[in-house]
Amino acid sequence: MSEYLRVAVTTLGCKANQYDSSAIEEALGSGGGLIAVPFPGPADAYVINTCTVTSRTDCQSRQLIRRARRSSPGAVVIVTGCYAQVSPSEVRRIPGVDYVLGNSEKGNILSYIRKGRRTEGAETVVGPGQTGTPLELRAGGSSGRTRANLKVQDGCNRACSYCIIPRARGASRSLPLESVEAEIERLVEKGYREIVLTGIHLGAYGADLGERTDLASILKLIEKRAWPCRVRLSSIDPDEVSGELIDMLRGSEKICNHVHLPLQSGDEGITRRMRRSSTPGEFSEKVERLVREVPGISVGTDVIAGFPGEGGREFENTYRLLEGLPVSYLHVFPFSAREGTPAAGYTDRVDPWTLRQRCLRLKELDESKRKEFYTAFVGSTAGVLVETTRDRGTGMLKGKARNYIPVVIEDGGDEAFNEIVDVRLTGLSGTKGMRGKAILRGTF
Repeated sequence: MSEYLRVAVTTLGCKANQYDSSAIEEALGSGGGLIAVPFPGPADAYVINTCTVTSRTDCQSRQLIRRARRSSPGAVVIVTGCYAQVSPSEVRRIPGVDYVLGNSEKGNILSYIRKGRRTEGAETVVGPGQTGTPLELRAGGSSGRTRANLKVQDGCNRACSYCIIPRARGASRSLPLESVEAEIERLVEKGYREIVLTGIHLGAYGADLGERTDLASILKLIEKRAWPCRVRLSSIDPDEVSGELIDMLRGSEKICNHVHLPLQSGDEGITRRMRRSSTPGEFSEKVERLVREVPGISVGTDVIAGFPGEGGREFENTYRLLEGLPVSYLHVFPFSAREGTPAAGYTDRVDPWTLRQRCLRLKELDESKRKEFYTAFVGSTAGVLVETTRDRGTGMLKGKARNYIPVVIEDGGDEAFNEIVDVRLTGLSGTKGMRGKAILRGTF
């Protein structure tokens, strides 16, 4: 064995989970004698940070565990994350697992790596679900030198009938505003040009802090400090898009004109059964107001096809609602019953063939919406943050505009990496983005 322990970390799931994995990798560098290597190694230890949002992600987690064991039969295998939190007995039965650690143990993973292989079954350390992931687990950057996730909130107090995440992540908890400021300062000093504010329930930020702290408080801080970066919001619920938030999006050059508002269903009866906090009518009102008041904004959404009880009429309500709204893209998910949720007990399931057809129709609508949105910007100029890797298919520079349009740039050298470049958008690049020509270096 080498003088240092090689540790491979792999992640499934949301941006919050990706952030946690980045924090674990960063801790390796300060742990002495540990070094992060790409998954699947070879490695001396593996950390599989799992997701449990659907039964499919549980299956993917099990596949990653087995792949790690095959890659390095003598390595320590640690399974953490939401699957480990919710189904620890199931995880510990997977051959080759050494440690099953709940979300609350993510900050202690280095100590388990040093304990080495188990000889008599997996050790399980899983605290109460309400404990959640410690907010003290911090990452200095989570997606390369260009863009970093910043988790400012964790947990969820809502109870959508299909969602297991409150059990896995615990109650909503917020990073104090002064800590948010320090984290942004640290990321800016490291050279990140875009910071994505993320959380399990981002719109609940500050509710546990008191003193009238909320998501708008972070945005006001960003405007006041005028850091040399731009800031993007991750997903927020429609009922949490306040007039103040819209005003800030409209008037800011720092905050990206892009929001992601989950709809899930456009039928009011289905949303009640989902126990959603917003009605389809409220979703429509927020989308239309955002597009009307915030120039060039991109509004994306999530939609679940085939929720129990969704007949043809209910599906058409969803389809027609989205077809008529100026949303710019859809993330389409087939309903997957999650054991431990109320929806798992609903018996009026949609048959698999019908479910597939509905997903296909929604994905076709997604392509149409993207094309319509992108076409509206042909001939305009956008500030594109150039990523530090080139487009795999074309070899061209690539990046994202402020409003989340993916752009490949027809000219430009590596000196543009991690710079914001003004780009003339010349046309579509397939169904997933646009092409453009750099005209001058953007500034902040």
